[in-house]
Amino acid sequence: MTPFRTERLDNGVVLEFSDRSNRYFGDYHRVCVEVRLSVSRPDCEEPLVKVLTFERMGVAGANVEMTRNALVEDYLQNAGRYLAHADYPARLIAAEVASLRRSQRIDSRNDVY
Repeated sequence: MTPFRTERLDNGVVLEFSDRSNRYFGDYHRVCVEVRLSVSRPDCEEPLVKVLTFERMGVAGANVEMTRNALVEDYLQNAGRYLAHADYPARLIAAEVASLRRSQRIDSRNDVY
């Protein structure tokens, strides 16, 4: 799906916002914004991509676009300083590597021979 908004931060983080909203009953909508957060990895051609979703239920049709934009602005206002920090890309990559290592250890403990 094509993003309706893209933000490129000075530290190399790219945020792409896509609309995943739908109407579920009458004039009630589920407003859903998907955020694809991309960080370049020095050891790999493929960037690290983290996907988040934010949603609000029961939105009237006339308020869908306003609610969608409010979800994006709220996210940027609350997480923007954290995401824009110069160390954020390195910390995100380190956290993902640590998470993979933890999951591999847990998986290896659950192997039955």
